[in-house]
Amino acid sequence: MVQRDGDDRRSSRRSFLSSIGVTGGMSFLAGGSVLGSRWRNTDSDDDGIPDRKKRSTAFHRRLESVFGPDQFEGLEPGRPTLLIDVRYIGQTAVFPSTKWTVVNLFRRHGIDAQWLEYPHRYALETVTERYGSTVRDLLWRPGCFYSEEVETDLKDVALQLLIVPGASTPPHEGRIYSHVMDLAGGDADGYVNGFSAGNRAVVANRTDRFAEARLVLHELAHLALGHDDDPTNPGVMGSGEEVDLLDAEWNQLRGGLANIRDRTGYDVVFRPCLWFEDLASSLE
Repeated sequence: MVQRDGDDRRSSRRSFLSSIGVTGGMSFLAGGSVLGSRWRNTDSDDDGIPDRKKRSTAFHRRLESVFGPDQFEGLEPGRPTLLIDVRYIGQTAVFPSTKWTVVNLFRRHGIDAQWLEYPHRYALETVTERYGSTVRDLLWRPGCFYSEEVETDLKDVALQLLIVPGASTPPHEGRIYSHVMDLAGGDADGYVNGFSAGNRAVVANRTDRFAEARLVLHELAHLALGHDDDPTNPGVMGSGEEVDLLDAEWNQLRGGLANIRDRTGYDVVFRPCLWFEDLASSLE
């Protein structure tokens, strides 16, 4: 695990099946009856954060201890929430206007978004040496950055957004390599600006405010939305001419906040391309 200001805590590594969400995911999607005690996981606002955690003083203190009371604004049962756990790798940054735009758009559409910047910055060289630099290395392969560096209790309540420098040489400057896009015959030989795997996402640092806000909202919205097939859609899931979603997309996103749960299996079960990526990489 990358050392963070003397913090040598290590998240336990999930097994391969757990990491791709198949076993636990199917149980959860079936209603959680395998584990029993369904009442203990009541989620009155369907945002993936159980009411018991929203009522827990200890859990509130836990989030405050990680992100600080100036960032974390508390949780309430009945109030749909999206906690965005933003982690910076290397010398990256996000424009203040991006944070303001994203948070206000979510709140305007009934989702209490909280932009929580993780207090420790990760050294790019250390991350690259220990995990690699592709989308898969960062987000979802067994032993990836996400599985090793993100605290277990935060995986289940927040969407982790990684901000990375991306490739440093033209023509891929400001991009990050994705096996998925490469296998799919995507543009720029598999390099992308950002990528989402359900409850976690990575974006390459932008130098343009509009492009950055559009990209960040796009990857966050992938929590519950796919790419739009309508080329006239002006929102970020379509043409991207506006930093916004369509009303129907906001409705779908509100209804899909529970995908934040690390064990829903959403990121793989509903994205077959990830199966092919893992299969291809295992044969290399």
